[in-house]
Amino acid sequence: MPYSETAHYHVVAEFLSTLSNIRGGLGTLFVPFLPAMRLPDVDLRGKQAIVTGANSGIGFESAKELAKMGARVILACRNAERGEQARREIAQAARVEWQKWGARDLKRVDILINNAGSVSNVLTKTRDGLEYAYQSNHIAHVLLTLLLINREYLAPDARIINVSSIAFFSCPPMDEHNTDSSDIMVNHREGDNLPWDTIVKIYDRSKASQAVWSMTLQRKLAGSEKWKDTVVQVCHPGIVQSSMINQPTGLGGATGSGVDAFKRFVGMVGMSNEQGAVVPVWLATAEEPGQPDLRGLYWDR
Repeated sequence: MPYSETAHYHVVAEFLSTLSNIRGGLGTLFVPFLPAMRLPDVDLRGKQAIVTGANSGIGFESAKELAKMGARVILACRNAERGEQARREIAQAARVEWQKWGARDLKRVDILINNAGSVSNVLTKTRDGLEYAYQSNHIAHVLLTLLLINREYLAPDARIINVSSIAFFSCPPMDEHNTDSSDIMVNHREGDNLPWDTIVKIYDRSKASQAVWSMTLQRKLAGSEKWKDTVVQVCHPGIVQSSMINQPTGLGGATGSGVDAFKRFVGMVGMSNEQGAVVPVWLATAEEPGQPDLRGLYWDR
């Protein structure tokens, strides 16, 4: 049963949200002392999966695990060269291929992991006029998912796993004026270097959008006869030592005491990409998260 919009009074919802944030934060501190999580032994032969951002990080490890389970995996990558390199590295585990979208007919998609994400230290607009991180972290996944649904490429019992972040708990209330960070774009010119607090604010909003949309999508699909068996989940995979930390156009190019402290924190408690992939892959393959009363939820490692 997906989250109900009227399950709690506003003050109760805020209290529960605060408790979740505290629990998640404390849990992060203990990750280095906890045993590694393991995935169930699942046979995915005959299944097809799409993983976005599959050329590196959590996306790469998720694609590799799904391939090991026997799934046919499509690596949805922005960069063809990096996608081909990822394919070669994963090919020893199972059949994985890179092809341009639309180069062949798709079979039905059983698993969709919307993982691709980015963070930018300069204000960048896409050709659609949207803030870059908002589009890559959220809007692009909305478009991909809806295209698969509307064109009926998605299996009726498919699982849609959206990778968000515990960071969205720090996000202030959002509305039509700030969800896409247009309020920030008004005060900065494209190409401006962004201060640390603004970088965080943009990222948090994009991940909050991903979480809210996931729950809304589950409610919509649950009310449709055709898609009532589709499972939508959103998750925080954990604090991961991903490549985003050092990318020159991302946090690697940001300066200031805030970003330095964050990098030190990630260095102390951050987990490997392999462990970061466990939660989304578990949600995509295990029996428990497919139960009707556990659909449309936010899962924290």
